[in-house]
Amino acid sequence: MKAKVLFLSLLLGLGVLKANDIEMNGQITAIDDANKTITLNGTQVIKVFPHTKLKGDNCGLFGSDLRGKFVDLKVNMFVEVEMLPQFDGSLGAKEIEWKCGGNAY
Repeated sequence: MKAKVLFLSLLLGLGVLKANDIEMNGQITAIDDANKTITLNGTQVIKVFPHTKLKGDNCGLFGSDLRGKFVDLKVNMFVEVEMLPQFDGSLGAKEIEWKCGGNAY
């Protein structure tokens, strides 16, 4: 428990934590369809909920954004994830966004 408090304090001090939100950019290195999780940068496992907003930036007609689904997430995709700490100490995705056309975050 002390480690969690220290970690959250560190994030708050670095300005990464905003109203309990944590943002992280990186590459999806694994996807667990059964548990609906993604692994970011090989280390951070993030739960994806049915209410998680999934968005492809500049993916649609004339560069419009597209609402995505869990199946749209792919290994090696670069994403920006907005997360919230969960009661069990894990992280849950509030929003996952990716850019289309080869641009990475």
